[in-house]
Order: sequence, then structure tokens, then C-alpha cells
Amino acid sequence: MMIRQTTLLATCIYCLYSPVQAIELNVYGLGHLSVDSVDDGQENSIYVASNSSRLGLNGEHQLTDGMKIIFQYETGIDLTAQGGNDGNGGAESSGQIFTKGRPSYLGVEGHFGTVLAGHMPFLDQYANDYNLFADQIGDLGNLWEANGIPGRADNVIYYKTPDFSGFDAAVTYVPEEGVNDTDYYLLKGNYGRENLQLGVMYTSIGQGEVADNNHTAAAVTLGYSFGQFSVGGGYQSEMDIGGASGNDRESFSVGGSMEVGEKGKVKAQFAVSSGEGDASDATQIAVGYDYSFDEQTTIYIAYANMNNDENVNFSVNGKGHGDKVIPMMGNDPHAISLGIVYSFSYGIVN
Repeated sequence: MMIRQTTLLATCIYCLYSPVQAIELNVYGLGHLSVDSVDDGQENSIYVASNSSRLGLNGEHQLTDGMKIIFQYETGIDLTAQGGNDGNGGAESSGQIFTKGRPSYLGVEGHFGTVLAGHMPFLDQYANDYNLFADQIGDLGNLWEANGIPGRADNVIYYKTPDFSGFDAAVTYVPEEGVNDTDYYLLKGNYGRENLQLGVMYTSIGQGEVADNNHTAAAVTLGYSFGQFSVGGGYQSEMDIGGASGNDRESFSVGGSMEVGEKGKVKAQFAVSSGEGDASDATQIAVGYDYSFDEQTTIYIAYANMNNDENVNFSVNGKGHGDKVIPMMGNDPHAISLGIVYSFSYGIVN
């Protein structure tokens, strides 16, 4: 009996004092609600919108001195429980808070770089490099994503190089999974130095065997901050949209912001998109003011206007913004929005 008790005591002491590989876990979330007055070019209506609100956890587990497991599990949240249009991708979830999956992955990181697999950003890798109205009305993605480049993609295999004196590159690949000629990829290069950020991108999106060509696109983004100011913009060129030869579109954006006092910021962004077809251009203008109470809480007011040519109907409050309103062809929607964004993050080390 004494031997058993001694053995049990020794086992307990070993469990308490033996080295255990730590798991770092972070629980985070973001709530973004706004009250929007949206005019679709024919009539005006008031909306209470949940805009890409989310809840997730991420972390890492050290395997060796040079390699660790990294993970993230994130879901969209609809704070209005309206369902179907909360800026998280359009999953039908009427009456529910949890909506569609957001960036989620499992992978390894080490001296060789980062390898991940899961549901991950695609267009969002570069469209938000300098996007002063991300998830608000006037989001740059209203024009850049509208022609079929997905904001995020399923079944992604992703590799990112280590940082080489401010430069890194990433490859995103989505296999065809049994449907011929539907695989696609994205190549992204980044360069950052002090207050300068530069990004370049090329993508090819398979359209299936019945299409003549792949939908391809190239883009460049630039952002620069100095003192209380920032300026930046981007250019995207799309070719053979939907696989149709000659169905091309060029989009351009430029914007800037200025800090006002210790907590305020005024911002403005101009974007234009020009298609090959007749009367297929659109111009978007957005202006706004953000006030940050602290690192977690921001309130804002924004105004945005979309000027559509006769044969296009781009929205002014889509791409990451809830209650998207799609105008009739040739109509010019505009909106004013009052919003609040609250984020939190809580770290746990096991």
C-alpha cells in the first residue's frame, strides 16, 4: 500500500513539474453596427446594418525551436439576426447570430515561411491594402470585387515566404476538386519600409471547360503615411471577365486621410471603374470622419455616392457592409451612414 501511495505521489509531482509545451490562445471579436440612409436612385430607405461583425479564436503551439502550429477559427456574426446580408458573404441565417465562416485555417510556421490550408482571403489580400472605407459605405470593393473575383475562397492552399528585408511573397492556390478547369491562384508580393507599403498581385480564375479563357487580373497598391497624413491608392486591370474574350475592366482608386486632434480622422476616397462595353463606367466618391475613443471603440459618419453609366448598376453599400442595396441599371445610389465599431481581444497562455 505504501509503495502504491509513493508511486502515485511521484506521478503527481512529475505531472506538475515536468515541462509542458505551451499553447497560446487568443479569443477576439468585432462588432460593427450602423444606421444607414440609402437612396437607390429611385427611393430612400433607412437600414440598421451589421457589417462584417465576427467572433474567433487563434493561437499557436510550439513544436520545435524552429517550427510551430498556427490556427484560426472565425465565424461571421449578424448582430441584427436578419440573416443573408450582413457583409460576411451572404449565407442564409435568418433569425440566427452566427452566419458564414470567415478566414479559418490550420498550418505551420517556421524559418521556411508559413504554410496554411483552409478558408482564406483572396481579393481581400490586396483590395484592403489601402482602403479607407473597408466594410463601410464607399468600400473600394464595391468596384473591385463586383465582377467575380471572390473576397475569400474555400479549400485554399497558401504559402508565404519569410520576410527578406521588408519584402515577402505569397502564393494562394484553390484546386479544381473534380470540376475541370476551375482551379485558380493568386500571386502576391509585398514591400514595406518605414511608412511606405507597396503591393503587387496577379490572379487567374478558372471558368470551366465551356469558357474560352480564364478570368485574369493584375493589381498594384501603394500607401504612404507622414506625420498626421496618409495617402494611397491602387490600380486593378481585369481581363476576360467571366471567361469572355475582350470583356475587360480597369479600376483606379486614390484617397487620403488626416488626423484631427488626438482621436479624430477625416478621410476621402475616389474610385473609378471603366469597362470595355458601351456606357459601362462607374465612379464612386466617399468622405467620412472617424473618432476613436480608444483602441477598441470607434464611431464614424460617412457619405458615399456611386455614379453609374447606363449599362452598369454598382452598389454603394456592398462589399463587407450589410443590407446591400442593388440599384437598377444606370441609377446612381448614395448613402449616409452613422456607425460604431467595437473590437476586443483576450489572450490565454496554457
